Amino acid sequence: MGVAGPFPSYAARPPGPVMDRDEADRALARLGAEHEAIETSLLALQDHAGRRLLEGAELSGVTRERWTVTERSITLLWSYFDAYAGVLDEARKVRARRRHPNREDLAALTELLRGEGVTVAHAAAGHDPSVSGPARLSERFTLEELVSRMNGLYANALDMVVASDTVWSAMPARIDLLAAELRRTHSLAHSVGVRPGEHPAGDDLDAITEELATLRAQVIADPLAFWLPGPGSAAPGGGRPDTARYD
Repeated sequence: MGVAGPFPSYAARPPGPVMDRDEADRALARLGAEHEAIETSLLALQDHAGRRLLEGAELSGVTRERWTVTERSITLLWSYFDAYAGVLDEARKVRARRRHPNREDLAALTELLRGEGVTVAHAAAGHDPSVSGPARLSERFTLEELVSRMNGLYANALDMVVASDTVWSAMPARIDLLAAELRRTHSLAHSVGVRPGEHPAGDDLDAITEELATLRAQVIADPLAFWLPGPGSAAPGGGRPDTARYD
């Protein structure tokens, strides 16, 4: 994972006006709460049932392509989070030096909290241009810029995970119900002499049985091929499973 790089010299000119003590304390409190919220969200994504299923599944098609990108995004998210936490920890150490920070302390806090104090090394993060843009050895961010980048990656990753999980939660069970009904129909047909190879209806039942089995395998391997995104929906997983083939 990426880690916070060397911090700018505290003697360097801070970005914009130097924060006063109250501004610095408010910023630290806000960033501390933000840090906890980000960590909670990342842990929830890590523990999401859909993510665990994707990690262990034999995927194909569009789902495999998107999961490859999403896995890298999740790795990069943790890299960004580690870098964010490193800068926040350094800022807290500066603030803890004395009850009433002097000018040098406030300049350092301003640089850390408002300047480009976060460095993420892509060699450590596993750089992927499709995730983090053109190849660079490292990138520098303000904390605000870093959170914005994380929000975008997180939203895309969560959307992919939720959509896949929704399809898996809905469609195989419905296909299994149809298959069970089909088996009962097949048994009744067989009891009155309607058999494959002997009657067209028997052949039709066999064909439908095979089609359902194929459909189920496709849903398991490529759930996103059966996902219809909702028009204009910004919510993760906004959309619905495409059930047209068996409705």
